[in-house]
Amino acid sequence: MKVRQQFWRWLGCLVLIWAIFIGWSGTAHAAALSNGVYQVPMKIIKADSNATSSANPFFTDSAVARVQDQQTTLLITSNGAQYIKSMKISGQPVTKVKAVNQQTIYQVNLTGQTSPLTTTFSLTTPLGAMNETARLALDWEKAQRLSTTTATSELLDQATTLADTAKSSSQASSQDKSSQQTTPTITTKTSTAQTAKATAKTEYWRYQVLQGTKMKKSEADQYYTDLAKVTPTNQGYRVTLTVKYAKSLKLGSRAVVPESINRMAPQQVSYGQTAKAYTMQYSFKVANRQDLASQLIPGKIHVTVPVMSISETFPIRFRFASSGSADQTQAATVAALPKTTEQTTAATAPSTTHHAAAKATLPKTGEQQSSWSMLGWLGLIACGYVLGGKQRETAD
Repeated sequence: MKVRQQFWRWLGCLVLIWAIFIGWSGTAHAAALSNGVYQVPMKIIKADSNATSSANPFFTDSAVARVQDQQTTLLITSNGAQYIKSMKISGQPVTKVKAVNQQTIYQVNLTGQTSPLTTTFSLTTPLGAMNETARLALDWEKAQRLSTTTATSELLDQATTLADTAKSSSQASSQDKSSQQTTPTITTKTSTAQTAKATAKTEYWRYQVLQGTKMKKSEADQYYTDLAKVTPTNQGYRVTLTVKYAKSLKLGSRAVVPESINRMAPQQVSYGQTAKAYTMQYSFKVANRQDLASQLIPGKIHVTVPVMSISETFPIRFRFASSGSADQTQAATVAALPKTTEQTTAATAPSTTHHAAAKATLPKTGEQQSSWSMLGWLGLIACGYVLGGKQRETAD
């Protein structure tokens, strides 16, 4: 009998804790909206706090939602589709709906109107693949009804209008900033005679960018052009490398800064831009052109991605073709690059490693940790009160 009474007391305690948690989770639900299409203020916040996430600049500050009975269809707009391989909101896969003025509208289907929602991203960045976790905060209390109809065409029209508005605002802001600042371009003056002489003997050499410690292509390879300009000088040859990346990536004009090349400081570093891209050039010297093909050329670059809070120095190596050509087109068709098997030694090993993906990853989801802790204490107190009844009965 005593064992049975103890069992029922414990069962009652567990039911009480469950009821507390259910009651708390219900507070996360906003008051249900009537059927229609709404504009809902939104913000991407960090997984473990209400601070703004580094992913937030890639999304508009409002979403469009269709409420139809208990189902909610949410459309969000992003200007960073080039980074996003896949995305999930509240465990539901997010799908692409359409592109509008270099922006992409995404759709996810939810039950009811809740916030915040755990959001996971699988990203492709200049530093490699990354998996990020954040939360989508939706202010349902400030939702504005756009239409009473729930037709899909109306939902898409409202999302498209919102994307167009966001694009126009972004362009106006960019024009204001560009009118206030210009990107300086460093140039090197040479005499006409020197230029003519150098041009006559200039060659172009094909190359690849490898990781600092592995014989695998670096993520940086896609931002380096694959031809280096090799120019004769009085003391050997000057090798000029070029980095080029689209302005649409929104990395800024100096996202890549060379720190060393061939174990020396880079020379003649210059920055520039075209209508659609940012460029950067730097050079180093070798005694003979064949020095390029006889070994891997070590280097280091500093990469900055402001919106993702990344500022890291990475080791890379350059693998050049076995020969060059005075014609750029012909140089680009040189046969496969040599299969260099050079191993990194202790004397030449880079001082840093390619670990950006781990360092840049946001903390894992820790939503409402303090609330769960408090509710746990309340549950324990309640259990103590229930179980204490037995001791009081015994004393009586």
